[in-house]
Amino acid sequence: MQKINLASIDLNLLVVFDALIAERNVTRAASRVGLTQPAASHALSRLRALFKDQLFVRSPGGMAPTPLALELADPVRAVLEGVETLFTESDGFQPDQSDRVFTIGLSDYAAFVFLPGLAARIERAAPNVHLVVRNTSHVLGLSMIEADEVELIVGNFPDPPGHMSTELLFHEDFVCAMRQGNPAAHTGLTAETYFELRHLNVSLHGEPHGYLDHLVPPRGPHRHVSVTAGHFLMAPFVLQTTDTIATEPRRIMEPLAEMMNLRLMPPPVEIPPFAVTQIWHRRYNADPGHQWLRAILHALARSET
Repeated sequence: MQKINLASIDLNLLVVFDALIAERNVTRAASRVGLTQPAASHALSRLRALFKDQLFVRSPGGMAPTPLALELADPVRAVLEGVETLFTESDGFQPDQSDRVFTIGLSDYAAFVFLPGLAARIERAAPNVHLVVRNTSHVLGLSMIEADEVELIVGNFPDPPGHMSTELLFHEDFVCAMRQGNPAAHTGLTAETYFELRHLNVSLHGEPHGYLDHLVPPRGPHRHVSVTAGHFLMAPFVLQTTDTIATEPRRIMEPLAEMMNLRLMPPPVEIPPFAVTQIWHRRYNADPGHQWLRAILHALARSET
């Protein structure tokens, strides 16, 4: 590999590259870094010569990055963050003095389980810290990190790519919930009666069948889903007024059962638990503030097990 004379490389070129990755537009990238449009265009020409690649090409949606530009995006961002850290005086993260803004993505489930405790701990330890919570899901979570829309997500997600870090918080299991007046609340649940009952299904996207139904063999019995609700918090209200049964995560149903006089029972069929994780981009691994936030979520998860 040919060595490069670092003295001949202008670090500002990487700043322009990073802005182009974010904006996909030369004019907006120039404004982002305080340059004129001609100066940004000249910097792009120098970048192309340096990397021997077009890096960004015109497209209907703006300046589209080439495969090499996409490959360079994370390393360039890491270099710039390293330089910023090098020239920033810091005594680490001091929660009681910080006014940092944390933007995180929580699934509907994770918001119910974690947000009250998270907000309370931040209020006590870091009263000037601002927490921004954006709704995410199994499908959207990783892409929200990729797009830098959030810096951390909590919920159930696919395995992340190598440039992201993940921590298992706990495994969640299921319970069956019904109103106290439901006949099945007193006769007990068997696999046979379970599939004879009318079921309430919670689906954020309105699908009439969900995680549980995919576990049933194609020729086996299937749930009769009579109501599909879009939010977990609607489930107990529907259960109160019908003889439906809901099979939902235990950490959702247990506190709601106490408040709304519901009967909880173990499922009469085997339902594998699901993993609840927190995931973040690896560039935050050593960030003291981010470590503090993740430690709170870790502690909250331990209190839930």
